[in-house]
Order: sequence, then structure tokens, then C-alpha cells
Amino acid sequence: MTTTIHIDDATKKTAQKLAEELGFSFNAFINALLKKAIREGGVDLRKPRRLTENGFTPEFERSILDADKEGGYMAFDSVDELIKYSKSEK
Repeated sequence: MTTTIHIDDATKKTAQKLAEELGFSFNAFINALLKKAIREGGVDLRKPRRLTENGFTPEFERSILDADKEGGYMAFDSVDELIKYSKSEK
């Protein structure tokens, strides 16, 4: 079955690039997204939460730093510093 949808050029180009990076054709990518939405009973279209460069929410990243300071450990100013330190200790 063929279905025609209208997508603005910028959205389509970005989605095609993402599909390619994930190893999908654009058609397979769209089908996978639709099947996921059906399987999960919907799609969350709310504004995505802003994440730090480490992939954490700002609140969670701050809680990591606060816990580090409260625990009497070395006080780090950023999660980057904490991660770099933990990697250097291995």
C-alpha cells in the first residue's frame, strides 16, 4: 500500500539523515516509528527536556554534584570533572 504524506524539506532531510545513521531506509524508518507508536499506544509530543552534554537533566546533574559534596568526597564543579576524575582513577 502506498501513502503520500507532506513533509517540509528541512524535516525530511534531517529525518533521512537520522534514518541513514541508524541503518534504515527512510521508508523503513517511518514504518518503525509508526509501529512503535502503535505498540506504545501513542507518542509523547511534549517539549523534550533539555539535557546536558553528559545526557542528564540539569537537575539530575546538579544532584550528582550536590551528593558528591555532601558525601565528603572531592568537590567537583561539573559532572565532566567528576567523570574525568573517575576515569583517571582506573
